[in-house]
Amino acid sequence: MTLFLRLGRYLLPQWRTVLFGLLCMVLFAALSGVSIGLVLPVMDQVFLRAKVESTAEPLPLGEGLDRVWDTTREAFDGPGSLSERTTAAREAGRAALGEVLHRSPPRDILLALCVVTVLAILFKNLFDYGQHVAFLRVEHRTGEGLRRDVFRHTLALPLAEHRRQASGQLLSRLVTDIELVKQFTVHTAVTLVKNSLQVLVFVGVCVWASPRLSVVSFLVVPPIVLVTGRLASRLRRYSGRAQARIADLTSAVSESLANIRVVKGFGMEGKELRRFQTHNHDYANAMIRLFSLDKLAAPLSELWGVIIGVSVLFYGGQLVLDPGSPMTPGRFFVFFLALISILHPLKMVANTFTAFQRGAAAGDRVWEVLDTPAETDAPDAVPFPGLHREVRFSGVGFAYAAGRPVLEDVELTVPAGTTMALVGPSGGGKSTLMDMLPRFHDPDIGRIEVDGVDLRGIRLEDLRRHIGIVTQETILFDDTVHANIAYGVEDADRERVEAAARLANAHEFIVAMEDGYDTVIGERGARLSGGQRQRLAIARALLRDPAILVLDEATSSLDTESEAAVQEALDRLVARRTTFVIAHRLSTVMNADRICVLDKGRVVEEGTHRELLARGALYRRLHDLQFRDQEAV
Repeated sequence: MTLFLRLGRYLLPQWRTVLFGLLCMVLFAALSGVSIGLVLPVMDQVFLRAKVESTAEPLPLGEGLDRVWDTTREAFDGPGSLSERTTAAREAGRAALGEVLHRSPPRDILLALCVVTVLAILFKNLFDYGQHVAFLRVEHRTGEGLRRDVFRHTLALPLAEHRRQASGQLLSRLVTDIELVKQFTVHTAVTLVKNSLQVLVFVGVCVWASPRLSVVSFLVVPPIVLVTGRLASRLRRYSGRAQARIADLTSAVSESLANIRVVKGFGMEGKELRRFQTHNHDYANAMIRLFSLDKLAAPLSELWGVIIGVSVLFYGGQLVLDPGSPMTPGRFFVFFLALISILHPLKMVANTFTAFQRGAAAGDRVWEVLDTPAETDAPDAVPFPGLHREVRFSGVGFAYAAGRPVLEDVELTVPAGTTMALVGPSGGGKSTLMDMLPRFHDPDIGRIEVDGVDLRGIRLEDLRRHIGIVTQETILFDDTVHANIAYGVEDADRERVEAAARLANAHEFIVAMEDGYDTVIGERGARLSGGQRQRLAIARALLRDPAILVLDEATSSLDTESEAAVQEALDRLVARRTTFVIAHRLSTVMNADRICVLDKGRVVEEGTHRELLARGALYRRLHDLQFRDQEAV
């Protein structure tokens, strides 16, 4: 029920389509009962009466139906309250119809019933088609809306949440789990309602045909419900396990393909295949267990149905053969046909209960994503105030896990328009500290301010629009060169994009490509060299024109020629901006306005290149070690 309540926000906008589908369902179920009920007059009033000599005066069927209408109308127009007149009209019409069926020629009745049966079946199938189309639309529109909201929420999750969960896990929930929610909740609910209505109609026909046989037949229903309930609870548990296994499988495939260069470079295809096969085998076993249990529901319900049918056939047959029983062959045949007709929708109802558990388990995984807190602005958040004075880190402390701090009591002031280099041993906290500028993480202790305004009090969208980031691992999309440079500046025209590319020393190699700025560069820029990818990233940052710039090892993986072109572009990018440079090679930061040395999460030194060399502490040791190694080479 909770699942359907949460899906309500996607179903309510489609209430007209849902209402139309439900109306078609009701009419379909009603006509299903009518088509079976027509058997009674065929049996009792046509075939059986045709063999008995009747003393009644013949009455043409058309004239008789007119008489039924007149009699019913006269009774309804008589004295008394509305309820009394309705009852009188119903009784008069029933009596008149009985007389007509008794006196009309059997052949006329047979012809009329054949025509009515064809019309009933025709409209029944039209209504069935109508409900299928209506709920097919509801099902897919619901899935579309749910996928949109889950993806939007996934994009809004904090970076820490993305690091906690593998991308394959999130992808599995976005695609596989939502498909199961859509299929096994909306579709299953429709199947449940449709078949439940049919069961109710057929039960009504059974009660109308023989109340006594109905009571005897439905005494065995409680055991079916009990068995189905136990199966449903186990299926939900098994389904959750199966969906966890497919998420593991998706994650393994995604990771292997994303790192295919490393896999091939280290000759680890065999290891990756074994890892895949482990997850593949676990998933197959989970699905075998799940469907082995799932397929048990249908034969169990059919077995109960056969037991009911055989019992009714034996007991009802005894009543028909008893000369003093009111049970006619026609009534027994109608009852038995309705009872047999219950079996299929009853089996479908049993299947929907089991299938629904898979949708419920998938729904739990989808809601887990939607219930994870997303990045939000403070209620009193303000636009980016601009950077005119300084960026200040005041007593900043942070830990990914409790008791294991990555940053401790960081105090740092960076005047606007200056370049601050962050250096130090690996694991010192440099990248983590810079991740706090665009608020990928917030400090556990202390605060970061821009011109005296805490970053947590600035609108995230505004803050990130004024921060440019160029990293060692350049992230590009499988799109055109133009689209990658203009990423984040939706209204950028070709002239502005080309201007940024020229400043980034990228224009020449771009126009040399087969389609120039319209060339599709492949996934993650696979068709470009490392230096070309970096220059596109710099062009993207230049076009964005950020107030604060973060360069995270932007040239460390390039060859000498590419580094020279990229460094020239970076010099243009850094001009007149407040820039933070993370570097391990000290030769790239010697000209920085200030250099901050981080070690084990703490600021241990700060000054210019000359000042730090003269101090003879950690920076001097790192400098001497690097340049000694270069001289040795």
